[in-house]
Amino acid sequence: MHGLNQTTKAKKEIPLSEINLSIVVTVYSETFSINETLDILLKNDRKYIKEIILLVSPRASEETFAICKQWVAKEPRVRLVIQKNNPGIGWAYREGMEAAQGNFVALMAGDLETEPAAVDRMVQKIVETGCDGVIANRWLPGGGFTNYEPLKYVLNWIFQKIFRVLFWTRLGDFTFGFKILSREIARAVPWEGTLHEVCIETTLKPLKAGYYLEQVPTVWVGRKEGKSINPFFRNFRYVKMGLKIFLTPVRVVKPTSREGA
Repeated sequence: MHGLNQTTKAKKEIPLSEINLSIVVTVYSETFSINETLDILLKNDRKYIKEIILLVSPRASEETFAICKQWVAKEPRVRLVIQKNNPGIGWAYREGMEAAQGNFVALMAGDLETEPAAVDRMVQKIVETGCDGVIANRWLPGGGFTNYEPLKYVLNWIFQKIFRVLFWTRLGDFTFGFKILSREIARAVPWEGTLHEVCIETTLKPLKAGYYLEQVPTVWVGRKEGKSINPFFRNFRYVKMGLKIFLTPVRVVKPTSREGA
């Protein structure tokens, strides 16, 4: 059954010095949230951040672009990449994974709905277990939701329970796009998502392909600026993508040697 091997993986610690992390931060209309996100990431860095890629929508405001360019000017590890295929967070994630140069790639947003401090916990989980990737799980003890719509909360909980059974895994937050994946996963798995369904795709495809994934708790907080561009009925794309992955083999093309070290 899918994912069952994850409960039997032997732990194998790896040195922190062997982690070179590329952090892909998707940016749409944020301003001060970008500053806070990067401030926290850099404050918590224990010399594992190789680069921070600001993956910016071409529709972003002049103020947003100005803030991103300021970061590029003052921090050598920050890169500005303008999204080519637009709109869609799926395209942004895919372009970010392609541009990443590290041996691990973090995927997150610049609106503070993804908790920047959790990146360090995910890195620590990789160090402790030698896993291929870590997902941020809002349903674990220590995690949670703030300012989340009640109906979405209930439907989300039901969805997670159903897909945990389908994929027979102890992972438990498939619709959240906040995670770290190895460069091998980022490059070897054939990605299809163009919108928010990429969030479930980037967890379930590696899981089904046999990669070892772990999880850490995180708290989701409703955005402080801007507005969501993910209408409620678009959530059905998660269901469609999840069922497609369940029913279809995932054929990966693994590199002959580990890249990005």
